[in-house]
Amino acid sequence: MYGSLDNHYSLGNTPFSSLSDLQILESSFERLGVSDPNARQQQLLDHRQSNQYPFVGRDRGMNVRDYHNPSYYMHPTEREQLDQAAQRLLFSQDNHYDVYKSYDNGSHGRSNSGLTGPPPYIGFNGDLGEFPLTSRNHNLCDQSPWSFSHVPGIRSNRHDPYTMDNSRAKDTILSRAKDAVESAKLQKVIVEGSRDTVHKIFDELKTHVCELMIDPVGHQVFQKIIEKCTNEQTTQILDIVIQQPIQFVRICGDTHGTRAIQDLMRSLCSEEQISRFMQTICHVALLLTKSTNTNHVISFCFRHFSPLQTHCLLQVIVQNCYQIALDQHGCCMLQQCIGKSPREIRDPLISGILTNSLSLCINRYGNYAVQYVLEMENCQVAASLLQYLDGHYVQLSCDKFGSHVVQKCLETRQFNSRRIINELISDIDSILIDRFGNYVIQTAWVVSQDDMRSKLLYHINKNYPLMRSNMYGKKILEKLSLWI
Repeated sequence: MYGSLDNHYSLGNTPFSSLSDLQILESSFERLGVSDPNARQQQLLDHRQSNQYPFVGRDRGMNVRDYHNPSYYMHPTEREQLDQAAQRLLFSQDNHYDVYKSYDNGSHGRSNSGLTGPPPYIGFNGDLGEFPLTSRNHNLCDQSPWSFSHVPGIRSNRHDPYTMDNSRAKDTILSRAKDAVESAKLQKVIVEGSRDTVHKIFDELKTHVCELMIDPVGHQVFQKIIEKCTNEQTTQILDIVIQQPIQFVRICGDTHGTRAIQDLMRSLCSEEQISRFMQTICHVALLLTKSTNTNHVISFCFRHFSPLQTHCLLQVIVQNCYQIALDQHGCCMLQQCIGKSPREIRDPLISGILTNSLSLCINRYGNYAVQYVLEMENCQVAASLLQYLDGHYVQLSCDKFGSHVVQKCLETRQFNSRRIINELISDIDSILIDRFGNYVIQTAWVVSQDDMRSKLLYHINKNYPLMRSNMYGKKILEKLSLWI
């Protein structure tokens, strides 16, 4: 099956006879059934790509350890010679001799590059299961039954992501941090590991924090490591995160990234760190109001930091209150900030909404901001809003979104419903048959007192023929049980 080992191994100048040692190994392999003298010789399979020996077709995929140990049938002298030859061959690299193992295309059509290095070795007893093979894929090394990392006294060539003794540790830790199973192990190391271990992991992951923060699994590693960071390390992460404002916005807009940003905000302790973070927030504040996830970052700023620290952000939002309220997510953000923030933050936001209330009332999203302010049942707020809306109730009643605000004003106890109804009666003929105004008249009928209801009934009877022939007028008649 397999070709002579002389074709696959080339040794440098050695003080011993390599040919005789290789012949000993080859003859031993023949006993294992690896070589078939009657068949055409084939080349060795690269065990760095497979952890199984392909014997014959029916046995391919069967692990070598399932076979009986052939050394049991060897003569003691033969077994000792085989052991000595294998030791000299495998320890040649440690004695400054170059050993190169080359492969051509194997029976499975693969082509593998050469392997250089001293494989670890213990006494070879004739069982191929004890033959140490070095894996080129270090990420899969632990999963291979050929790995000798579990054998006491054996120096493994695999990359340890926690000792940082190699150049690929950075990639290994990053890949482990993003793997569901390995991430849990890495988090445990961060939580229970020594300070030096945590610092080494931090040094290798800090340049990838933006990638970790938005990763479905990696953001959990970021959360653990940020809790262990020193003040200096937190500053390093902050510098990386806010270095590119657009990237910062993308992280805030991600489902996992917005939580990671909030974890970072919790770790900020110095005034300098908070000031630098708030400067970035203020710079991209309008962009952060455009989605639900980014809204959480702004709301968290107002809840977590003091009014003095968020004063700059508050000014930006108040100055752009109208533009923010016109957006679906921005309108929700304003309501959250008003409802959960202290008075120092709430009052300026309410003032910004009231100033633009007339324009917001006729907007599909802005009208909700005005209604939310009305639901606070604050007499001062109601009095201020009345000044902005007075004289515009008829116009608002005939608008799809403005009609909702007028209905809310009629239902609010802080508003003088009598004043609103008197203004509606001034142009009630058009409102009675309007597709949106008819709902305002129905609400006015419900909240009105006897004298005001009589006025409404008078105008309804006056316009009865017109209302009866109009689909929207019919709704009022049916509501008031005046349909005949």
